[in-house]
Amino acid sequence: MTVRPTGKVKMSETVDAAGRLDVIVVGNGVLGLTVGVQYARAHPDVRVAVLGKPARQYGATPAAGAMLGAFGEVTAHLLASEHGRKKHALAVQAQRLWPEWIGSLEADGDGDGAERIRTSDDTVVLLNTVGHTALDDANFAAVLTALKEANAAHEEIEVSSVDWIDPDPNSRPLRALHIEGEGSVDSGVLLRSLERSFRQAGGVLIAADATEIRTRDGRTEGVVTDAGDFLPAGQVVVAAGARSQRLIATVPGLEHRIPRVYDGVGVSALIDTWDGSGPPTVLRTSNRAFACGLHLVPRSGGSVYIGATNAVCLEPRGGASIEEVVFLFNCAIHQLHRSLNGSEVRKVQAGSRPASIDGFPLIGGTSVEGLWVLSGTYRDGLHLSPLIARHVVSLMSGGPGLPDLADFAPERDLISAWSREEVLEDVVRHTMATGYEFPWRLPLEWPHMMETFLRGPFAELADRLSDTYTPPADLMTAIMFSEPEDQEELIRYYGNVYREWH
Repeated sequence: MTVRPTGKVKMSETVDAAGRLDVIVVGNGVLGLTVGVQYARAHPDVRVAVLGKPARQYGATPAAGAMLGAFGEVTAHLLASEHGRKKHALAVQAQRLWPEWIGSLEADGDGDGAERIRTSDDTVVLLNTVGHTALDDANFAAVLTALKEANAAHEEIEVSSVDWIDPDPNSRPLRALHIEGEGSVDSGVLLRSLERSFRQAGGVLIAADATEIRTRDGRTEGVVTDAGDFLPAGQVVVAAGARSQRLIATVPGLEHRIPRVYDGVGVSALIDTWDGSGPPTVLRTSNRAFACGLHLVPRSGGSVYIGATNAVCLEPRGGASIEEVVFLFNCAIHQLHRSLNGSEVRKVQAGSRPASIDGFPLIGGTSVEGLWVLSGTYRDGLHLSPLIARHVVSLMSGGPGLPDLADFAPERDLISAWSREEVLEDVVRHTMATGYEFPWRLPLEWPHMMETFLRGPFAELADRLSDTYTPPADLMTAIMFSEPEDQEELIRYYGNVYREWH
């Protein structure tokens, strides 16, 4: 998708009132605000603005369960590739930063009725009777392996000792793993705290969305807003989540040099439990069915967060479907606590996570001077935010950044972390896991036949798309059910990317 520059624009009255801007961060989610806070603190003499409307439509952060899951997110597929292991190593680094980072944000609210950002300190990972045996067992084992290799505090515990749960016996857990120090935060409180700290550091919040990035002679000039205002700035950070692709596409020459970003839509819910109770820890399964597993996160005031579904979409999608909501509630009631059936629904929410076409984040500078990109983080953006911000602020300040993030610079050839055969195996297992979690009821011989029949169409699709690149499993599923013209456009895209880099 190529977006051409719009017509004439005007200088913003908002910026006239705020003064000349030096840095504009496009996107007021957790990544954008974290960069804003860290840069404004490091450079008190620089004018920094974060751009974004308060409603955060399509944003991932407001709908996030906000688990700080360095280990609970691990899968066997992730650990099977070099880039996957590097991505996991970044998550472990980020986890170490959170206590100090939370402390600095809460300190800014001392005497101002500051809310507590953290909602739990630990996580319990459950392996239950739901799902695809090979996938669930392998991912549970991968979590254990990663914990042992990192010498991280953990203990496999008796299922009967797990607090609060009361699942349907048909969905009961078989094993339970307690991970110390892997807790969660309240995403709403985190956003409010970030905004407060940003303002205290001298930052400016501008309630507008960007529609275009203006460049000239290989340098950044500023952005154009949806109101038609031109906001000049020498440095622009694109941290607009799943909307980042539209902005990147307005910059000539970058369309095939930065991996494309899609929407990874996740549906979640806030629930007031039937008796005001909740677990003391995060409760979750391993990742499965293309999603971050079923999880329940304690929140304040007798409420809990239940998440989450996942669907990578080739086109933007605005909200939750009835099917997704029913699926989510059925999973929680059967797998975690039967009395959730009598609880009240406070809010159903849908968020768009930025999913890159190769499955890896896009973090750092570009060949356009002064243009930076923070996107493609998918389900890891909130957890990685303190680390990513530290890296980008260092680069923007003329520093070296963090070498461990160098492989994920935004301007790069598509990463092929897994063989086509490995991706096909992954997509078949996750597709089957989705059916088991619904749950379906099939004759005993059908699952094996279905796995065999699924492989053929997915293999044919991969071969048609490209000889060189293979989409990640969750994107492969979205492409499979897309329109023929969308598939043809992707074939052209892969061809153009290959010619750009080879």
